[in-house]
Amino acid sequence: MSPAPDEPSFEDAEEAFERGDVETALAICEGYLGEDESKAPVEALYLAAECLLELQEVTEATHMIDLALNEHPDDAVLVHTKAICCFEQAKLEDARKGFERAANLDDQLGEPLFYLGILTERDGDFGAADRLFEHGVRLDPENLSLPVDWPADKVRQIFDEVVEEMPDPFGMWLAGLRVDVADLPDDAALAAAEGPISPLVHCLFDGPAPSPPAEKTDPDEWLTTHPSRVRLFRRNLGKSAHDEYELHREILEALLWESMEFLGLDEGHLAKLGILDDEDDEALLPGKPH
Repeated sequence: MSPAPDEPSFEDAEEAFERGDVETALAICEGYLGEDESKAPVEALYLAAECLLELQEVTEATHMIDLALNEHPDDAVLVHTKAICCFEQAKLEDARKGFERAANLDDQLGEPLFYLGILTERDGDFGAADRLFEHGVRLDPENLSLPVDWPADKVRQIFDEVVEEMPDPFGMWLAGLRVDVADLPDDAALAAAEGPISPLVHCLFDGPAPSPPAEKTDPDEWLTTHPSRVRLFRRNLGKSAHDEYELHREILEALLWESMEFLGLDEGHLAKLGILDDEDDEALLPGKPH
């Protein structure tokens, strides 16, 4: 199925995705899917899956990529994308098999090797993981970068800087948190929530979350409960933060995301707390789990 002549083209969807306008790209793709998605063009199914992964809709992304794989079961990129879906749902052995198969199908793809490095470091073999990262980056230097091995003391320092910049009462609430820095989240942490947590998560709060504060109007009343601790994962941070500016931003976004999840807040609550003052600040809200 194709959209009407006056509607956006598939090339428009690809361009929207490249510039980060994921919602527009997905909306255009939906025009190609039709009522029977199994008959949709494979390229539209694939791009829709990529969009859905960006939007954290992993179940829907898996559905789209499965339809595409029905048509092209040996396409390395599709196999890799399905493995990412498994990875984001913490189905790590299924993900490993998928990345290995994608790498065997196309030995010039860098991303499957990079993800195999992520899984290898979760096994505790950091040396082998670093070699896989290096191999993946050599194959795809435009899209991949070597992770930075941030020291725990530096992560704590940047956390303290982020807290100092937060307006009160939210800054005081953050300052009261016990902070631990770990290499990576363990399997128990990934399985602890109601839904799956990405193995690449940057920050997690421990402890039962309070009731949502929807009926409370005083911001101080939203901040009466603290988690038992916050954990920051330095090796995960090093995959997306390659300098101190990026490390600051990743920790800020991770704390905002996890605070919203823990306290039941939304963007409106953050605005009343003085965290979102203008359009630039809205970019601080995380679009992916950290």
